[in-house]
Amino acid sequence: MVKHTVESRKTDRSSGQMFGQAQTSAFWTKLASPHFLTSAIAALLAYQGFAMGWFVSSVLMTELTDDPTLIAMIHAAVHIPLLIVTLPAGELSSRFDRRILLLVAHALTALLLMLYAIIASQLGLSPALLIIMLFSLGLTAAFAMSLWQIAGPDLVDQTAVAAATTAISGSFNLARMIGPLIGAASLQGLGITPTLLVSGGFVVLGIGLLLAVRWPLRPDPTSLGVRAEPTRKPLAYSLSGFLNRRALQILLISVCGSAVWALLPTLIQGRFPDDVVASLGLLTSSLGAGALVGAFAAKAVHSRLALSSVLKLSAVMMFLLMAGIAWPLPLWLSCLLAVGMGTFWFLNGTTLNISVRIEAPARLRGHMVARFLMTFYFGMAIGSVLWGALASHLGAAPTLFVAAVGVFASSVLERGSIPHRA
Repeated sequence: MVKHTVESRKTDRSSGQMFGQAQTSAFWTKLASPHFLTSAIAALLAYQGFAMGWFVSSVLMTELTDDPTLIAMIHAAVHIPLLIVTLPAGELSSRFDRRILLLVAHALTALLLMLYAIIASQLGLSPALLIIMLFSLGLTAAFAMSLWQIAGPDLVDQTAVAAATTAISGSFNLARMIGPLIGAASLQGLGITPTLLVSGGFVVLGIGLLLAVRWPLRPDPTSLGVRAEPTRKPLAYSLSGFLNRRALQILLISVCGSAVWALLPTLIQGRFPDDVVASLGLLTSSLGAGALVGAFAAKAVHSRLALSSVLKLSAVMMFLLMAGIAWPLPLWLSCLLAVGMGTFWFLNGTTLNISVRIEAPARLRGHMVARFLMTFYFGMAIGSVLWGALASHLGAAPTLFVAAVGVFASSVLERGSIPHRA
């Protein structure tokens, strides 16, 4: 009898594992749409070109100055545009052809990268001009990024929307992994101007792919089976339901987590002064690789743990990993920690997004997600400036540890939350 029970449990466990693997496989196979796949590769190439330009700007700023505030402004120059263009992108996407808007945004990004290359070779760059150029690039790239996040899920069947959303986030992180590696190799082998031209070439390749595909008509929202809810005090709900502990948690995570990306060039400049390009390329790519790991692990993690548990676990792990990155360790070990940081950063951000969607009424869901994104981008932008200014007084490593404590504090805000599941 006991033997039979043990064997039954083994069989049940094996069946559960096979079912979970089948679910995960089905989760990704839903994306087999030529419109989506071709457009996703186009978006990946275009964003990779921007990621290379971003990396080049980080390296150039460390050569132009050792002021942590100015170096951190590189990160702010990338995230402030997200604050500016996210809402306009959503509005324009509902009025005009999204594919044409994407083509225009990619074309402007390519032109700006070419202009960046010309200025770098003919006129020379100052810290102020460098920030202006990257900010301009950030505007067009952020607009394209927001458009693709809105339009991409509409190119697949409704049952594949979750998979498409995860794949889109993963593709951006893949570009953040590959872009710095190619940028570092190109900078060392070719120099600044050819590297910027190569980055523009990636964007042009993306434009070519997007020109080769024709998107289907967008589905009628009334055919999606969404039941209308009675309108009742939406403003009151938004004030009492969003501007509370969840909003503070999102702000705290984004402000404190931004310290890793804002201070990384300064940390590298101090620890590996003779090899800034390769070291920064490896560490930046490790963060992107970690985010990819998080993208692939998200489905399994969310199927096993409540959202509140994921948020607490990821915040504690990020605290430990940020403290480790702040410590002067060998490059290979710092890269391993960066992979871990990227993984738990992705899991935390994705879980916060899901939590906001679950906690908001269906009629306010889009509004609340927009608020979540705006709060997150605001925290990333203001955090970059804050940590750069603090690092100029305390040093990069102590400042990163202070930010790590702030990330840990966000786990306390999750106490008492309802244990929703994705």
